[in-house]
Amino acid sequence: MQPDLTGLRGQLEKIVGAEQVSAGPAATARFSVDGVIPGLTVRPGTQEEVSKVVAACAAAGATMIPWGGGTTTGLGNRPTRADAIVQLDRLDRIVEFDAANLCVTAEAGMRLAALQATLAQEKEILPLDPPTDSKVTIGGLVAANQSGPTRLLYGTARDWVLGMRVVLPEGERVHCGGRVIKNVSGYDMNKLFIGSLGTLGILTEVTFKLLPLPVMRAGVVGLFRELKHATTIIGKVLESFLLPEALDLLDPETVALLAPRLGLEAPAGSYGLAVALAGSRETVERQARDFAAIFRDGDGRVTPLPDGRTVLAWDALRNVFDLLPVPPAARVLCKIAVPISRTAEMLEAAGKLGQRHRVSGVVVAHAGSGVVWACFLLGPKAPPEEVLADALEGLRREAMAAEGSLVLQDAPATLKTRVDAWGKPGDGFDVMRRLKAEFDPRGLCNPGRFLGGI
Repeated sequence: MQPDLTGLRGQLEKIVGAEQVSAGPAATARFSVDGVIPGLTVRPGTQEEVSKVVAACAAAGATMIPWGGGTTTGLGNRPTRADAIVQLDRLDRIVEFDAANLCVTAEAGMRLAALQATLAQEKEILPLDPPTDSKVTIGGLVAANQSGPTRLLYGTARDWVLGMRVVLPEGERVHCGGRVIKNVSGYDMNKLFIGSLGTLGILTEVTFKLLPLPVMRAGVVGLFRELKHATTIIGKVLESFLLPEALDLLDPETVALLAPRLGLEAPAGSYGLAVALAGSRETVERQARDFAAIFRDGDGRVTPLPDGRTVLAWDALRNVFDLLPVPPAARVLCKIAVPISRTAEMLEAAGKLGQRHRVSGVVVAHAGSGVVWACFLLGPKAPPEEVLADALEGLRREAMAAEGSLVLQDAPATLKTRVDAWGKPGDGFDVMRRLKAEFDPRGLCNPGRFLGGI
């Protein structure tokens, strides 16, 4: 049964004001998810208003999709319905910043870059570095469990979230965790919502623990003629006492794309290893020398990235897919997760897929985390979708054979009808399905987009 969106619109206007509610395709088309255009959008300005908005939608039987910066709308399968988009951009305040105890609480609509700028004034940092941090919101960061190259040293959102406030699908507000680092009472409910993609409720506030801002940053890039040389170096680094922030393996296409921005003189066909370092001046300078020596011993060409260039260089590395000459709608972005020892193998497999089907693209691997990102460009010479779908399923089978997985992070909606974004659910899916039934029995929150159609 379709909800009465006209009546719902009137109720929402009473809650947030008429100017904060939009309806009709002309106003809502830019919030489409995989081609599904929502019936209306609403912009609550407080956490209490979010609760009232969700309650009104639930009473009308309307489905809801939370929307922060829109950076991960390509993640997941096509929604089964999209009645209302709940925009959270007006929830952009810092609720509490306890610099002395390295904790901060921020609303879900605050941009990560804005939060980092405030923290930097007190020489502190939230050590999470997803791509496009100028657009990523706190809520989206946690709901999609986004991370970047420095997950090697710092981990993911699960390691830094202390507490959160969530509006459940019927409008009830709940608080999980706390605002102190030593918080051990009860179950850790935070982890239910981290990475849940808004399918269990809408995050409105998150509390993080922080780190002191590093005194110095630097980096080193090594270029290698063959992948096996870079792979040998990775093994040595992971077995050593060196503690880089990040260790990224770059395929030749990525090296060529980044060379002008990193100041690299890269022979054609070179593989790259990019290292980020942070800490005290003595520690960073020593590790930079150690990495340069290891790279040279492995027959690599070394380019140092001193403190003044490191941040810009790693901004380019984190956002390398934005440097490609096509919009997101004309690409397929895959996230492959495998055991660390199989990382280089999957980077090579993804590159070969592109070569076999004459699809250009770039492949980057977080070499110490087992995460491989492969981006394929869908130009006029790309193969038919059924051929590309078979190729992606083949790559997924390779990842599964390596005890890993492949997720479509971004892809055209028509391709998702042929390739499930998540792949076959694993052994834990029954628990996930029961959690969904417990929290959202009517399937009102982001329906159909998560694993197994949840």
